[in-house]
Amino acid sequence: MKRKDLESLNDIASMIRDREMATLARLNQHRLRLETERTSITQDMHAARREGADNLMLAQAAETYAKWGQMRQAQIEDNLAQLQPLIEAQRQRTAAATGRHRNLGEIGKKMLAEQLIAKEKRL
Repeated sequence: MKRKDLESLNDIASMIRDREMATLARLNQHRLRLETERTSITQDMHAARREGADNLMLAQAAETYAKWGQMRQAQIEDNLAQLQPLIEAQRQRTAAATGRHRNLGEIGKKMLAEQLIAKEKRL
């Protein structure tokens, strides 16, 4: 394999690795947004319940919010459950792309070492 070919393959592997890492980052960011929303809803439900303890009007609003919050949390749980296999598959693709890039780098180092040894033998 020529050095130029190896460099081209390394560049392609680097682009693929970067793309896979960006995709994984987007999926993880989406998961974090969902988890943050779930936590926020839980905190808001607790706050509404505390406020509703003193006032009947607020208690009714807190109850309505709690029903909506439970429904939304169930949706978030479903979304997280659907997202988890996608994240795991993307982790595997990212690991494979990173491994390819690393292997090509090692091949490049070996080729360079072999070239240096060959030059020394010629001298």
